[in-house]
Amino acid sequence: MRIKKEKVIFAAVDRKYYRKYAAAWAWSIFQNNMHGHIHVIDPVKKDIKSLHRLKELTLGHIQFSTGDIKSDLPRDRCYFASFRFLYLQHLNDLYQKVLVTDIDSIIRQKVQFPDEDFGFYLREGLKTNDNWFAESSKIAAGIFFVNLNKKNIDRFTYLFNFKLDELQSNNSWRWMVDQNALFFVFKNIEEDKIFKIHRFTKKDFSWDFEKLSNIWTGKGERKHKSPRYLKEFMKYNAGFILVSWRAFLKRIISFD
Repeated sequence: MRIKKEKVIFAAVDRKYYRKYAAAWAWSIFQNNMHGHIHVIDPVKKDIKSLHRLKELTLGHIQFSTGDIKSDLPRDRCYFASFRFLYLQHLNDLYQKVLVTDIDSIIRQKVQFPDEDFGFYLREGLKTNDNWFAESSKIAAGIFFVNLNKKNIDRFTYLFNFKLDELQSNNSWRWMVDQNALFFVFKNIEEDKIFKIHRFTKKDFSWDFEKLSNIWTGKGERKHKSPRYLKEFMKYNAGFILVSWRAFLKRIISFD
């Protein structure tokens, strides 16, 4: 029987976002002596090679998987945003605790994983007359935790898939479906009254790049315009590039 690793930070992306943000995400995890798992949905040959290099240069702290799953959902940006939650059931045999993040997140210091069954980041919904955005924005999808046992993952998978299928059937497949489905999961799990729920705070996660937050995530234009985020991103991205070049030069010297 394979021994499950205790804790992992997880992200799932298409190859476009993998190429832009994975190095900084992975290096920030490695530099804080944690473990990560990245899933790339649609890699080509050069991405597979890059993933192996990422695993090697982080001394195995970053693991990876690839490929799509069987699903009738449309393959669009809503699907890619939801994929990390759809894939969680496939991690059940590998890890005990999983913290789901955005790929453009920076792990700024070692994260304490909750002891509860689930962890959500609840927030005040957007003040808008559009009920879709008002409801969907009541939860942040950039951080989510699950203690991976069969009861937890089965309940989560059923609820999340049920809601996505319902949204598609009702012609409500639009941006923020992942948050809408995640908030549906939260409400139902809370009503079940058999699961313990952890509530994340700004100390754990921030899209405004607060100094005391453990994790920064780059939302929208902020990741292109915020000097604070860009400085942190470049620090880890440059760190990975430097190590990559050192490894490349070492291979050349050894070859000679």
